[in-house]
This record gives sequence, C-alpha cells and structure tokens, in this order.
Amino acid sequence: MPPGLGEAIDNKVGQSGAFMTQLAVAGENTMTEEMAGRPARKRQDRPRPASIAVTRDHVFACLLMCLAFSTGLYAYLTLDMGTPSEMGPGFFPMVLSVVLAILALLIGILQPAGQAEPIVFVPLRRFVPVILAPIIFGLGIRPLGLVLTMFLTVFEVSFASRFARLQNALLLAAGFTLFCALVFHYLLGLPIPLWGNLFEG
Repeated sequence: MPPGLGEAIDNKVGQSGAFMTQLAVAGENTMTEEMAGRPARKRQDRPRPASIAVTRDHVFACLLMCLAFSTGLYAYLTLDMGTPSEMGPGFFPMVLSVVLAILALLIGILQPAGQAEPIVFVPLRRFVPVILAPIIFGLGIRPLGLVLTMFLTVFEVSFASRFARLQNALLLAAGFTLFCALVFHYLLGLPIPLWGNLFEG
C-alpha cells in the first residue's frame, strides 16, 4: 500500500461518520420542533352504551305491580263491585289494587339518585313467613272468620323481622285485628263475618 493512503482513508471515513451524525441530530431536532408545534391529540373514548342497574327497588316494584294486577283482575272477574255508597265485596280489593299499582310506579320511577341498594337475598326464615301470610289468610277467612284469621296472619308474619319478640307480636296482632274489625266490619259494613263457619254451627 502506498505510504499515506491508509491515513487518507481513515480521514475520509471519519469525515463521513461526522456528517451522518450531524444529519441524524438535525432530523431529530426537526421532528421535535414539528411535534412541539402540533397540538396533542386527545384520546377519544368510544361512548359506552347506557346501562340501567337493577336494584331491589326495581324488583320490589315489579312484584308489587304483579300483585296489584292479579288482585284487581280477580276482584273484577269474580266479585261484585257495587257502588261507592253500597260497596260490594270486590270494591275494596279493586281500590287496593289501584293504590298498589300507583305505589309500584312511584317506587320504580322516583328512585333517589345515589341511594340505589343492590339486590340482597334475605334469609329463608324471614322469607317463609311473608309467603305464608296470604295463604293463611285465604284458607282461614271462611272457616275461622276475620278475627282469628287476621290475628294468626299478623302474628305469623311479624316473625319475619329480626327484631320480633313474642310479646310484641301478640300486641301487634291484637291491635291490627281490632283495627280491621272496626273499619271493615262495623264502619264500612263489608260482608266479612267476624267468626267463621266453625263457630256458627
């Protein structure tokens, strides 16, 4: 190799490397300036479909509406409505079904914001007395009458509460029975006997 050729090649290579480094730095500076002048793009989240959380108020409103509809339909098809001055046996169940339907709508629609309670399954010992109450009343109203049937129904269903005590259940059943006898039998004059078929014979 001729003398001085290797040194010339090394100088050329060094100059080329320095030139490439300058180009890379200039490119990075240009990109940084462009990005700094360009407004940052905000991440656009896709709108999520609106969902309605089912709470215990919604479930209770549906059950209450079903009860009101079935009670009103049964009273309309099987019992005599009468008039407001001469109420028949189906007048009070029909009025009660309308009131229950209105309450169901209010419970389901006018739910306070931020106070929705999730669905919680109650213990069986609290659930069974509530289910047995209308069964006891329906089966006992004819043979036992209003007094005993109402007393047994209220006494039994009061134990669905965790605060129920024997003395409190007896007082509640006696007071509610007296109230129902005074209002439905004496004041309204509904044909509901105080004592059933077992005591008439």
